Amino acid sequence: MNHKNTLFYLLAFLCNMPVAQAAPLTKEAFETMTRPIAFNRAGLELFFIEQFNVPTYTEHILPSHFGHLAHFLHYSNTIVEPYDFVLTVFDIFHTRMKDTHWVNALSFSLLLEQLPRYLQTMCMQKEQETLQESIKDILYKRFISRFTKYSQNPLDGINTFDTFLNTIDEVINPTAQEISELVTKAAQKRPVTDLQNIVSRFIESALEKIVWNPQTQQDSWDSVCILAEQINHLHTCGIIQSSKTVNHLYWSLLYRYGYFLRSTKDILVPAMFDYIKEDLAARHHDWLATPEVEGFLTPKKDYLKYIIWECIAEKEMQRQ
Repeated sequence: MNHKNTLFYLLAFLCNMPVAQAAPLTKEAFETMTRPIAFNRAGLELFFIEQFNVPTYTEHILPSHFGHLAHFLHYSNTIVEPYDFVLTVFDIFHTRMKDTHWVNALSFSLLLEQLPRYLQTMCMQKEQETLQESIKDILYKRFISRFTKYSQNPLDGINTFDTFLNTIDEVINPTAQEISELVTKAAQKRPVTDLQNIVSRFIESALEKIVWNPQTQQDSWDSVCILAEQINHLHTCGIIQSSKTVNHLYWSLLYRYGYFLRSTKDILVPAMFDYIKEDLAARHHDWLATPEVEGFLTPKKDYLKYIIWECIAEKEMQRQ
């Protein structure tokens, strides 16, 4: 309960919200709101009516508990064609996320860690899986299966009209049918970019609301670095499509952390800022070194250094 109270007061501080506006959440209520989903008609209706659509869900549950989203993703493994299902899941959770005022950094990091397990297969577009390559593969296999026979005597098997028709039935018609089915299936397949886009928007919405516990001090910076690494890994897995999107997410994370440092500088000890500066000097952070769209824009590392300098300077002025 102490951890929840700390997060609540931090939320109130960062968002300038009176503490009295948030209704208290009892242990029993928390257990009710976080109970697992039963994936049948009655169970889903119960989840959406008594949990997901209740205001308490966005006030207390969704910001610090992504178990239901993970549960939906896990269930998608049982579906033959899970793409539309997963797309809908992220769409409704992204919409609900808009009603939250904060997101727990640790809980969100745990969710990001699980995403490749469920989404990588759907999002990765490998060369051999394209329609053109698949058609080439079909034709190649048909050719190889008949190569030995026809290479010995090219006219063998088609010297009469009947055997010519048999060749059509055995080779050409099945090949045409297989290609036709492949083309039809490809035409019905939703573009993978739809899923990549909604996942990226969901992540960005969460990053813009993330909070860290100021009492943990240095752990907050470690959390930022882990989140940045997870974003990069999602890009490597094909879940986040473009490097431009990755850069936008890095900035969302950095801006939010800058806001956190400025808002909580009065209770952050000097050793906290020294810890970040020493880490920046000792380690190379790829995400902070990501080039900007234009060369005249402030680099991420310089922005962070300025925020630290600003916070230290204001703390020194308050002492005088």
